[in-house]
Amino acid sequence: MIRHIIQREFFDHLNSLRFALTTLILVALMVTNAVVHLQSHPDKVRRYSENITADQNKLQSATELYELLKEGPGRLYKQPSALTFIADGGDAFLPNRGTTSWGSWSRTAGYSGQVKSVWSLDYPTANLNARDLRPKATKIDWVFIITYLLSFIPLLFTFDALSGEREKGTLRLCLANPISRPALLVGKFLGTLITVLIPFYFAVLLNLSVVSLDSWTQLEAADWGRLGMIMLIASGYASIFIAVGLMVSASTRDSRISLVSLLIIWVALVVFMPSTLGTLATKWMSPVQTAHQREMAKRSALDQINEDFDERMRNKRETRSPAANLLNEIEELWKTAPEEAKKLAKENEEQLRLAMAQLASQKAGPEELRIRAELVNRDVEVRERLNREHLSAQLAQVQRARMVTRFSPAAIVQYALESMTGTGLNRHLQFLDGVDIHIRQFRNFITETDRADTESLHIIGVPDGMSKKPISPQALPRFEDKITFSDTFNAAIVDMLLLVLLLGVFLSGAFLVFIRSDV
Repeated sequence: MIRHIIQREFFDHLNSLRFALTTLILVALMVTNAVVHLQSHPDKVRRYSENITADQNKLQSATELYELLKEGPGRLYKQPSALTFIADGGDAFLPNRGTTSWGSWSRTAGYSGQVKSVWSLDYPTANLNARDLRPKATKIDWVFIITYLLSFIPLLFTFDALSGEREKGTLRLCLANPISRPALLVGKFLGTLITVLIPFYFAVLLNLSVVSLDSWTQLEAADWGRLGMIMLIASGYASIFIAVGLMVSASTRDSRISLVSLLIIWVALVVFMPSTLGTLATKWMSPVQTAHQREMAKRSALDQINEDFDERMRNKRETRSPAANLLNEIEELWKTAPEEAKKLAKENEEQLRLAMAQLASQKAGPEELRIRAELVNRDVEVRERLNREHLSAQLAQVQRARMVTRFSPAAIVQYALESMTGTGLNRHLQFLDGVDIHIRQFRNFITETDRADTESLHIIGVPDGMSKKPISPQALPRFEDKITFSDTFNAAIVDMLLLVLLLGVFLSGAFLVFIRSDV
């Protein structure tokens, strides 16, 4: 009996103008999406390959460990996803690389040399609008097509599914036969779902056929697996709105009222809620640390490190030269009374000249090298810690905003599609995790290589304390950014479960309303 109802619903929809228009619109949008992808994706892949090659060449040009430590592991670029045409994921707001550098500095170290900075990690800051990662109709990708059309089209097919038959009197005649209400509802649900998915799947196959013409887009087995999950997500999303349409249609006797009610629901769930909730979420949040506040915090911490370094260097200087006390006295006096410091220096000009010459002629010993290395390494630790805290605060705001917008099924399906596609915020977080792992491997490589040299002082951070032996370019750790099926699935699993929950809620609502309604 259910099979008969499914066939009846399917053929009724198949002969309608709604079905023809649905097929035409979906095909047009999918072909447009494929053509745009063919024009933009090759440039992304080409730029990525060029950046990787240039980065590797620069990295392999380092001949010594200290030079490698000073230059760092490179910028570590993010690999563009082969499925970008499905979900752009707000990549325009997210950095395409994982590292940059704070810049360099140098300062004197007790009249016997200089201390120079080494590379420290600075995560590229996301565009300020990255907090606003809400569903937006800015690009014709699959997210736009699924979010808007696969929610609107099911409502057009279901607004009169029960109310229309109740108006005509056919619903009473149908239920007079030996058929239960749940069986009738299931038949209408499955018949409408098949009707909606056939033109969508046809448009998807046409889209993939056009995309496959591009030699730069090579879909592997894992990509096809992710495509299968994306189709499953889209089907579940369409099912939710079919259930909503049946629930509203079952509760009304006039199909016009049903249509108006469903349009209001669609605008609220798909258009109004994501944008409004996202905006309200950002307004309620405490502001992220400003650039000025961040700079002041960094400066305060670094000043303390420099003061500790100066104190230790003054103490070390006193053991190297009898005249060091005079130098220390002049330096301290300079901070509070520059004129008196000048006067004292002029009165002891000859003694100062001899002391400075004596200090400059003495080579820094291991203990002094360790003091310099400690300054360099503490500087790196402070800069990276402050940058990591700032990034964590930014990402926490984005995550909170996304949690709020998940009250809309449109936002849920967007985040699920972005995760399965390998774009957007979840993909960027996975990329940053890979960057952190590679940087630890890079620094461990420097430490282990230096430790293997018996002639080295093993003082990481200063050139005189590290190994001078040349480095083999083949031994350098390589950064490989990969998009795996397990990573994308794990990132999307929560949103997929939320879609299943919503489907269960609305389908149960449709059953309850239809069972309790009069025919």
